Amino acid sequence: MRIGTVKQIWRFAVKSMAGEQLERCTVGTRGIPGDRGWAIRDDAADKLVAGSRHPLLMQCAARYREQPANGFIPHVDMQLPDGQLVGSDASDVNARLTELLSKPVSLSQLPPFAEENGNSSIWPQGTYFDLAPVHVLTSASLEAMRRLNPAADWDVRRFRPNFFVETEPGIEGLIEFDWNGQILRVGEVELRCEIACERCAMANHEQ
Repeated sequence: MRIGTVKQIWRFAVKSMAGEQLERCTVGTRGIPGDRGWAIRDDAADKLVAGSRHPLLMQCAARYREQPANGFIPHVDMQLPDGQLVGSDASDVNARLTELLSKPVSLSQLPPFAEENGNSSIWPQGTYFDLAPVHVLTSASLEAMRRLNPAADWDVRRFRPNFFVETEPGIEGLIEFDWNGQILRVGEVELRCEIACERCAMANHEQ
């Protein structure tokens, strides 16, 4: 059954920051190469900082200087809410992020890894994903939610999908909820749908 057409592809270089839209991509067992390749760590708590608790991160944007491939995670340039740019290799990058979030933090890069082949039954370990390595969203679901609350802003970017699919005419409702356990084919890639995306506070914050 044809569901629709991929209209947007997104990669998020730094966890919780705004992503970059791609014209094309490859997909491995760890998702799109470079997706969540960097994250910010709370130095005191020794855990990752999430945009749901620190929404200023979602007013930042990050882009790779080179294309990630085969486990290689390049440096990124981050635009802070005041428009200033800071690179992941800048000597004061941790100090500037600490000032932004008003707590001691440090930028953390995923270690290099060898791209794996074959199918994965669960999301890969050793990543910065909260739930799964690929997030798919459809226009049918956005339209269903828009009908329930027309006053809200249902911009695709609020939901941070990797693939935004424009559904075929006549397909309506929250169709992704019926995909659990099913195989979704996107180009030459087969995705096993493991779990519906849970409600997340990040969509409510200014971005």
